[in-house]
Formats: sequence, C-alpha cells, structure tokens
Amino acid sequence: MIDINIEEAEKKLTSKGFLDIAISPELDLFLEIEKLKKEKNAIILAHYYQESDIQDVADYIGDSLGLAQQAEKTKADLIVFAGVHFMAETAKILTRARKWCCRT
Repeated sequence: MIDINIEEAEKKLTSKGFLDIAISPELDLFLEIEKLKKEKNAIILAHYYQESDIQDVADYIGDSLGLAQQAEKTKADLIVFAGVHFMAETAKILTRARKWCCRT
C-alpha cells in the first residue's frame, strides 16, 4: 500500500497544477475513470493528437470542429476537453451552461 499525504499534495496543487501523489500499481485507472464519468455525468472529448491512453478513455476523438460539435450536442454535465486551450474555448461558447475541464 502506498502512503499518501493528501494535505501536502493539495498545498502544492496551485504551483504544480496537479496532485503529485503516487498511485497504486494495482489501481485500474481506466475503470476508475469510467466510474467517475458515470458518477459526474461527464464526457471526455479528445483531439486526434492526444496520447493513446487519453484516446482510450475518450467518448469522442476528432478534430477541433468535431469536438465543438460533440460538446454542443452532449447532455453531459461536465465536459473534459483534451486538446489545445483555444479549441476548448470555442466549444465552451456553444455550451455555456456546462462545467468544463481542459487538458492541453
């Protein structure tokens, strides 16, 4: 079992931009992501050039126009956008009522 000091990791979150904590090698990240997507009513949109692991968990993979179109027609409450920030901003204009997370 890995000892996690979540308080220390959260203190560094602002400067690093992510939680710098060890993850158990027994954890099935793909399964955990799927669970979170259902729990949060979330969708992951990924650009073609994203890494294969990100594409593997994405609900839609495409170019910037296709991603914006998928964002506009989704019923998801949370949209996770894996692409360049300007692409996410374009899609966000079409879906103002939703929560967003962008990974570039």
